[in-house]
Amino acid sequence: MLDDASGRRDARGRPEALLAGFALLVALTLALIVLGALVRAHGAGLACPDWPRCFGEWVPVMDLEIAFEWSHRALAGGVTLLFGTLGLTLWRRTLPGDRLRRALLLATALLAVQILLGALTVWKLLASWTVTSHLLTGSSIAVCLLWIALELRDRARAVPAPPAPSPLARRWLAGVLALLVVQIALGGLVSSRYAGLACPAWPTCNGGLWFPTWAGPVGLHLLHRTNGYLLLAALLAWAALARGPGRLASLARAAAALGAAQVVVGVANVLTGIPVEVTALHSALAAALVLTAAAAAREAWGRPRLC
Repeated sequence: MLDDASGRRDARGRPEALLAGFALLVALTLALIVLGALVRAHGAGLACPDWPRCFGEWVPVMDLEIAFEWSHRALAGGVTLLFGTLGLTLWRRTLPGDRLRRALLLATALLAVQILLGALTVWKLLASWTVTSHLLTGSSIAVCLLWIALELRDRARAVPAPPAPSPLARRWLAGVLALLVVQIALGGLVSSRYAGLACPAWPTCNGGLWFPTWAGPVGLHLLHRTNGYLLLAALLAWAALARGPGRLASLARAAAALGAAQVVVGVANVLTGIPVEVTALHSALAAALVLTAAAAAREAWGRPRLC
């Protein structure tokens, strides 16, 4: 389809290459989130004490910690350049008012905020609010890129709109999404405030007590645990409500499985003393759960207006 006399194509005309590009962007963004967790787990967040350079150099002398932090920045730069290239191409192939253009504007704004937060994380010496905001914004970027990829896929395959789920299933999904946002934020705070081993035992916390205090790092850790249990219960209930054929039911089952795996890995993370490998898996599962829930939200509410 041509949009005007200039001969530019609508995204519905040839979306396959753009779909592959945005799918790659989603994968790279997930890798960036996991790499960020590895940077944190290795204590390398300030291995490069300045920004955007590292010790005043674009390519510094490397040791293990500097390599982790520098590679995180390099991958972020590559994601930014790829998004700029794909975004400009998609913008030129879409009509004014297209939801894909709104998605691109939102993703661009989020990316600008994320770059600023990346700088502030270094300048503010890993302040917990910068680390947590960086994680939440990165997850939001991944969600928006996923919605763009799914929209391109649906246009390429002429996928019809899914049937509306029951109001009860939608309400449960809304609750799942709210608990998931809280859980990601709590996870960022637990990491940035070094509360991962504030409760070194499981299922109790300290000295055989389940809830010794709700103050300080222990309280933060307990909030993360408690909300995680609530999230898993909500995921299981939502999967039961959404059972049956169709993509939404499949996404609900996948989300419940990811939630269960996340709880198991979280317990293992505590019992094994937060090893780097388990921490990376915990972050990867969390990112996968976010994207699965986001895809389900798109199915349940029929392509959100923003994206």
